[in-house]
Amino acid sequence: MTLLSGCASTSGGSAGAGPVRATTPTGATVPTGSEPSSHPATGGAPFPGHSSAGSGSSTAGSSSSSSTGGAAGSSTTAPATNRGDAPPAAGHPQFYVHEGDKAIALTIDDGPSSKYTPQVLALLAQYKIAATFCMIGQNAARHASLVAEVSAAGHLVANHTWDHPDLSRMSEARVTAEIERANDAITKGGARQPVLFRAPGGNWSPTVFSVCAKMGLRPLDWSVDPRDWSRPGTDHIVQTVMGHTHTGSIILEHDGGGDRSQTVAALRRFIPQLLEAGYHFVQP
Repeated sequence: MTLLSGCASTSGGSAGAGPVRATTPTGATVPTGSEPSSHPATGGAPFPGHSSAGSGSSTAGSSSSSSTGGAAGSSTTAPATNRGDAPPAAGHPQFYVHEGDKAIALTIDDGPSSKYTPQVLALLAQYKIAATFCMIGQNAARHASLVAEVSAAGHLVANHTWDHPDLSRMSEARVTAEIERANDAITKGGARQPVLFRAPGGNWSPTVFSVCAKMGLRPLDWSVDPRDWSRPGTDHIVQTVMGHTHTGSIILEHDGGGDRSQTVAALRRFIPQLLEAGYHFVQP
């Protein structure tokens, strides 16, 4: 069943307002900071088998490292605000959605997972939210039925490489092979040919952008990163998302790559809070 984007009353926040306050389980409000001024130099989750460069205690807007680190010149910087900015030019990733006031996007990385993807799908169905799942090709091949289920529910499936390497260190041939193998697994699973591509760890390079252009893929990044992959605690994930989400934000969460129970618990809390604040979910 195709899902519709979630909508809610705007009574929780006025147009153009700053970040909403996160609500703790006891009902107290937690003051939130301002929108981050830049995207992490290298963000995202370390894939299983790789080492993590951080403890996971940082919040959105602070530096974070991917599993393998970024090559010099491969980092990208998001503008300080998305209000009124134009879509990214060729050779740059998309950090924001541009669908009007209170529009935001939810992206789910590194799946599909036989344990956590169904839980995420159930929550999205409950709130009638359409999201974007950035899938690892080898996971898509392993769980083809979930690829079909995600697609049939109205969610976008984006290419997130075959096995989550640091593309910024790779040749054009190797980057192409990573993307082509993932595309093949995703389409064989029953999803449409991806039109979006997310580089693991946000590690972009001129070569990656060139391959995306040749393959008709739009580079997709993010602007709100609670580092849920590091399991910093459900409260931390919720407070970071609620404290840094603005009109146009693309939120990064994970359903694959490890224990994602905190992510599922956080989604269960912050999705209704965002809807109550007047936000609605769109796809990039």
